[in-house]
Amino acid sequence: MFKLQFVDNRQPAMWLVDQRLTIGRDKNNGLVIDDEGLSVFHAELRQDDGKLFVWDCGSVNGTFLNGEKVAQKAEVKAGDVIRFHLVEILISDPSKGPAPVLPVVKRDVEKPALPQWQLKAMSGAISGKMFLIDGTTVLGRDPGCDIIITGPHVSRRHAEISIRSGQLWMKDLGSSNGSFLNGKRSEESMLKHGDEVKFDAVIFKVVGPSEPVDSVDEADMTQFRPAIAAKPAAPAPTPVAKPAVPVAPAPVAKVEPATPAVAKPAAPKPAAPAPVPSAPASSGGPGLGPLVLVVLVVLAALALFFILA
Repeated sequence: MFKLQFVDNRQPAMWLVDQRLTIGRDKNNGLVIDDEGLSVFHAELRQDDGKLFVWDCGSVNGTFLNGEKVAQKAEVKAGDVIRFHLVEILISDPSKGPAPVLPVVKRDVEKPALPQWQLKAMSGAISGKMFLIDGTTVLGRDPGCDIIITGPHVSRRHAEISIRSGQLWMKDLGSSNGSFLNGKRSEESMLKHGDEVKFDAVIFKVVGPSEPVDSVDEADMTQFRPAIAAKPAAPAPTPVAKPAVPVAPAPVAKVEPATPAVAKPAAPKPAAPAPVPSAPASSGGPGLGPLVLVVLVVLAALALFFILA
């Protein structure tokens, strides 16, 4: 009887009792794995005549047996490791001996691992789901696409996301309404961490390394060379100080005390001439009495003339 054991011990081990075991995120599966990278019905295990087989149920991120992607069906033996997205399960058969010890995988320091690129759905019915990009991933509303997206303006095979030399690329597959990168229509573009791609109303965010991982060149590797004793440096000649030239002091300007301003007395204004009093009429001068009498006489004569005339 086969036994399933999670490599990271996220869930307890279980015996494979039934002839058919479905695996996925849906609660109706025989083995429910709550991981965003798994499809609702991801894969299934079947026992046939004492042999164990694994089937991929058209999952988005694929099923892998010992690192090789399972196209449809593959035979599983004790000691094999099945991977669903990033979840690994070790298959053992205690009746045939103890479970094998997983080998420690040593990474070659001279060849850095390729970056893990993922797409995170930001809208639509699949909002919040993560999709691992491994090779070429086709998006569209056709059931045969790797990522199925629905929408009135989504083509059957709308676009593809692929990895080329460690870089992520998006290519439009001649869709009717186009593919968009950061709000602009694009036929083919290289993607980077944080970009947003849009197909109809469904938006995905690119999750991956912010910088590309380049292959390590021999010129970039650290080289160790034997140390060579450095020759002692010749002492620097002591500079001879030149005698200081006396500098004549600058002449000091004499400051004379300010002379206080003396106020000049104002010039006196000439006095206005005193009015000359008129001399009184002398008693000896001619008087006005006779003149008045003459005038009265003339007036009387004129009056009399007019009366008698």
